[in-house]
Amino acid sequence: MPERRSSAAAPARQPHRPFFQLGLLMLALSGLWWCLVLLARWRAWALPWAVSPGLAHGLLFGLGAMPQFIAGFFFTAGPRWLRVPGPAGRTLWPSLWLAGLGWALALPGVHVDAQLTGLGLMLVALSWGLSWWQAGRLLAASEVPDRLHLRGVQGAWLLGLCGMAAMGAGLMAGHEEVARHALQSVLWWGLLPVFLIALHRMVPMFAEPAVWLQVAGRLPAPERALLWAGLAGCAWGGAWQVLAPAALPAWAWALRAGFEGCVALLLLRQSWHWRRMARLPLMAMMLAGGLWLAAGAGLSALSSGLLALGRAGLGLAPLHAVLAGGLGSLMMAQVSRVSSVHAGRPLAADRPLLTLFLLLQTAVILRLWAALGQTDPAVTLVLAALLWALCMGGWALRLLGWLRGQSGVRASGNARSVDIGAPRAVCQSDSVRRPRRP
Repeated sequence: MPERRSSAAAPARQPHRPFFQLGLLMLALSGLWWCLVLLARWRAWALPWAVSPGLAHGLLFGLGAMPQFIAGFFFTAGPRWLRVPGPAGRTLWPSLWLAGLGWALALPGVHVDAQLTGLGLMLVALSWGLSWWQAGRLLAASEVPDRLHLRGVQGAWLLGLCGMAAMGAGLMAGHEEVARHALQSVLWWGLLPVFLIALHRMVPMFAEPAVWLQVAGRLPAPERALLWAGLAGCAWGGAWQVLAPAALPAWAWALRAGFEGCVALLLLRQSWHWRRMARLPLMAMMLAGGLWLAAGAGLSALSSGLLALGRAGLGLAPLHAVLAGGLGSLMMAQVSRVSSVHAGRPLAADRPLLTLFLLLQTAVILRLWAALGQTDPAVTLVLAALLWALCMGGWALRLLGWLRGQSGVRASGNARSVDIGAPRAVCQSDSVRRPRRP
């Protein structure tokens, strides 16, 4: 019989569980909220706004869930990668309560009072800062020689929480433009690098596990160069979004088009190199996220090229390809995998999850179709938002069921202590076939 344990002890053994629960709740609420906002806009219903709709949309979609997922993943995979004990459960609850209180203030504040939203964001930044400090203690206690990826995550985490604090301070001071630039800095310098670092750490272990185990996790020079190139691309994109003026000469747009075109080709080349892992459904989901990142870089290069020629660009299409398509797909794959392994489930990417994943891809395609102006944008936007809300709501309900079930599973039973990055664990939990009985 599975052994029951109290929910208060759960974060000590499975620290991802309360963080993931809060992140999934925010995903479902933000998707439903934006769907209602677009429906009201389509029907010409007036809504009160204390924060501009575009900023509110980017704030809730970009930051509502990602900080919780990053913290939960770090506190679950980090101790295993670093070979140190995980954080005590009682030390995680202040961060969780601060994050919950912060979003409870920020969400209604976008319609009622911008200062209320700013105060909520300051609380969320404080929450993220506490988690970052705990992650730093794990890194400092480890004697594992290769800590490159987790140090990179910690560095991007610091940039993200500083940007979030600047966003809250900007809204509290009534400077929405400051908050807008701070949001772009969090997305490009905080969140996107974390996902690229995780992708760079995870994918080679599944594509070439024998080589990875032979070098004991020490990456060869070409793989390290690929990581630095990806981080340089994030720094470049953020610099253009945050620092570049609105009016630029044609040669600057042409330079940007050339650089982003090279980034797109590099991402496509790596996806082709790792194509063999597409036989595993969950890894195919991760590769789809990488292809969306390549598509976003390619669309951005095309948009910059059009602007260099004096024509209209592609608007928000490249940004949504990177964030909704790329980060959304990677988020669904990684969070599902961690939740599945610790719930003792034999399959992470089963048919219901793959159906939700295809729904996500459809929503992103419709959003890009609306951004490119190929049809009536109002109707297409409402349909894309509806599909996104259905996808995130269904995914949240499914994973919340898994996460609730973990409280009744022994750590030494079905939810075995596995390395989140081990190729063997993937073969056991992500394969399309169930493992044979011994």
